[in-house]
Amino acid sequence: MGTNIDLDETLVKKAMEISGINTKKAVVNMILNEYIRKNKQKNILKYRGAKIWEGDLGKMRENR
Repeated sequence: MGTNIDLDETLVKKAMEISGINTKKAVVNMILNEYIRKNKQKNILKYRGAKIWEGDLGKMRENR
C-alpha cells in the first residue's frame, strides 16, 4: 500500500542511525511495530491483580 507522509527528516535519520536500518520504509515499519508492541504491553497491565491464582505451583512442577 502506498502512502505519502511528511516526516521529520532529522528524526528519521536519527532512527536510521540508532537502528542500523538503511531505508526510510523499513525504519518507519519498525517504529510502527514497536509502538504497537508497547501499547499491547500497556494494555496487559489492566489485568494485573484482576484474578487471584489458587493453584499449587509445587504440584505443577512435580508433573513435569
